[in-house]
Amino acid sequence: MYKALLRAFPIEIPSAIARRLNITNSVKVKRTKMETSYDFNRRWTPILGANGGRKSINNNKAATFKLVSYNILAQDLLLEHLYLYQNIQQEFLTWRRRQQNLQRELIRLNPDILCLQEIQFDHLAPFIQGLGMGSGRRLAYVYKKKTGQRTDGCAIVYDSTKFQLLDQQAVELHDPDVALLNREMVALFAKFRFKNYPTPKEFVVATTHLLYNPKRSDVRCAQLARTLRELSTFATDDTPVVLTGDFNSEIFSSPIQLLIGEEGRKEACKETDTMRFDIIDPGEGTVSTYQDNWITVDYILRSLCSKSKHKLLPISVYSLPTIQACFRVGKIPNHYLGSDHYATGAIFSVI
Repeated sequence: MYKALLRAFPIEIPSAIARRLNITNSVKVKRTKMETSYDFNRRWTPILGANGGRKSINNNKAATFKLVSYNILAQDLLLEHLYLYQNIQQEFLTWRRRQQNLQRELIRLNPDILCLQEIQFDHLAPFIQGLGMGSGRRLAYVYKKKTGQRTDGCAIVYDSTKFQLLDQQAVELHDPDVALLNREMVALFAKFRFKNYPTPKEFVVATTHLLYNPKRSDVRCAQLARTLRELSTFATDDTPVVLTGDFNSEIFSSPIQLLIGEEGRKEACKETDTMRFDIIDPGEGTVSTYQDNWITVDYILRSLCSKSKHKLLPISVYSLPTIQACFRVGKIPNHYLGSDHYATGAIFSVI
């Protein structure tokens, strides 16, 4: 049924579902002028250095890149869990409208590297083609679909005129021999080198999407431990790493502590002791999605490894909206926002 719905644009919600969700297909949504107030809830904020001033990139501007990470909400998952989006206008839930909103937002952000979660395999190519046409960039990408019957996965999109793709690796987080690795999640890694730069500078970008179930932090720890084990081998000790994604975990939870602290690390996997990360702070009192409450589960992190030839210096962060701003904006997706998550972003210099 859902695949049939997916092929129809705009989506016509079956009457039984419409009655249950109090949605009518005959309602005509009044088109309003595109609101810009959302933009004022998000801004690029310089990251302060230890001395309270802005971090300086000196002569490393050519080795600077803007990264955005975004769970864009797969249309098949939206349709499967349609009850989560009741009281949202039907028009705002169609893929046609959501794709337009997502592309407009991302073209405005204009990242050098874009990490996507929940990007559907049959939407991937036209979605990125639209981004390339809108931004004027020559975009390339790597992709990994979830295992099993799921139709979405993770992608890393990059400006091929600025970066050379040196290597890539897809990691399946489903392992029949490990009890906790029984979900169809994936991770994706890519190693890049700056083009047209006198000194070779390389870095790794990794993205993942962990299990949602709020009660299964143990599963998310296992998924993250497997990801970090593979990432440690892929990146080696001398390459800095940016790790992004929808971790479905708040900052005080054990999966995040696995990345930044010792408590979760001891619980999960000793093999990951060499990889430690620092969260790029998206702002005080900010949130990235709604899960019964407005919370943050989407993060950008950088590796902290003294053995690396180069280091990632965060220059600026795309601040997430505050809880108060989210209450003012209301439920998402909406007439302007194409996902049920907010995008995260940061600018780095490789030094």
